[in-house]
Amino acid sequence: MSQIGNNIKKLRKVKGLSQQAFAELFGLTRGNISSYEEFRAEPRIEVILQIAKYFSIPVAELLEKQLTVNEILNFEDYFVDDSAIKNAKNLAQIPFIGREAFQMGQHVLADLVNLPQIYFPVYSKSSFMAVENNSFIPRPVSFPFEENAILFFEHVEVDILHTLDQHFGFYLKEENLFFGQYEVEGKDIELVLNDWKKVSFTTEDAVCFWKLYAKFEKVL
Repeated sequence: MSQIGNNIKKLRKVKGLSQQAFAELFGLTRGNISSYEEFRAEPRIEVILQIAKYFSIPVAELLEKQLTVNEILNFEDYFVDDSAIKNAKNLAQIPFIGREAFQMGQHVLADLVNLPQIYFPVYSKSSFMAVENNSFIPRPVSFPFEENAILFFEHVEVDILHTLDQHFGFYLKEENLFFGQYEVEGKDIELVLNDWKKVSFTTEDAVCFWKLYAKFEKVL
């Protein structure tokens, strides 16, 4: 059975595209995309070739296998998918917040267990989260990272509080989330988005605070 319908749907979600927006990329209608995703029809071969070329995915994989988030993001040379994890050593399993998560509702973001998992060589005992830099997440004006860069964040523990000053971080609590920069003055720690929005670090809310650990940007 062809996987093209499943893969079109997953491509849309990972790339943050509605059925209409996806259709317009390839001169189709929203009804066309709906019929592909519901297995009522399959695209013509020329459309399949266009999709494969546009997203840099081999035609055979687009048709025959259910694509992983890593493969869709074209990070397969760096991220390890579930099929290879049994043979991989020293790889951390990391929850991943991509732009598609925002289409599934904020409740998904609040429960990291429900997020897609990626595997990456992060050599630390700390907890990590990977976040795609995208327009759904507020950020400081001075935020220096490219759109779609994957940012790795380390959970803020008491023993790294002294390292936070002027470092970028991520705040996630229920429906409130943003990238910011830490400001430390004595024992007072704030993660600052801008002059109007900031949150103070407390040990009770420590689970909501993350410190930037690394970035991954695909060089084309």
